[in-house]
Amino acid sequence: MRFSVPKKEGFLKYFVSPENSDLHFLSFSFYRGNPGHSIMENTGQQEWLWVVLSGKISIKINNGDLFIMERKSVFIDRPVSVYLPPETEYSVILESTSEALAVSAIAGRKFSPVLISPEDVTIQRAGKLNYKRTIFNILPQDFPASTIIAGETIHDRGHWSCFPPHKHDVDMMPQESKHEEIYFFKCNPEKTGFGMMRVYDEKNDLAFPILTDDIITIPGGYHPVAVIPEHVLYYFWVLAGTKKPFQRHTHPDYLQYE
Repeated sequence: MRFSVPKKEGFLKYFVSPENSDLHFLSFSFYRGNPGHSIMENTGQQEWLWVVLSGKISIKINNGDLFIMERKSVFIDRPVSVYLPPETEYSVILESTSEALAVSAIAGRKFSPVLISPEDVTIQRAGKLNYKRTIFNILPQDFPASTIIAGETIHDRGHWSCFPPHKHDVDMMPQESKHEEIYFFKCNPEKTGFGMMRVYDEKNDLAFPILTDDIITIPGGYHPVAVIPEHVLYYFWVLAGTKKPFQRHTHPDYLQYE
């Protein structure tokens, strides 16, 4: 399914969730506003990951911990994030005009809140030819979280990603894990930028246009992504399932491109 975050201020809690989408585990929230705006929240039975997209944001936890996230742009700086475990009361304060996203999922275990600084994020280059991209691993598999695995990807200009096509919708470890996924996109330049995403398997075949602040839910299937020439595509991605270990399955027709 495709959603578009509206250009308005405020906290869009559970903008995408199992209640209004084809997902079972993940929810997506979005916060945009001016300096001084704040919200008070409780994570409840879920673990949450907050990621600043631009601006400066403070997250204050009821135990007294204070985390500061600051970033010029997703195209300039590495990600800065805060992980929050279940049953955590906290407030989010916008210190400047800012944008942030938050993703959440039911958690079976309770870990500690933590600031994930730019230096904590591992970076890897992937692909070749015209499907090169840079991957920023925010919550890798070995991060002390119950369910969520998350990161960011930035395409090289005019390139593809998620190629060769892969999926992760069958519980058949060690060959493949069952994880649903959310992508959140930004294009640069924004005014003229767009991309395309295909989500398909033996039963379904869907194509989605991609613009800045679009969200695509991926309950299953292969899901390659492209951006038009002379433009750069960014997306935040998050995975969740009933089990933490993750393994993708490459489409057998494309194994020679791995």
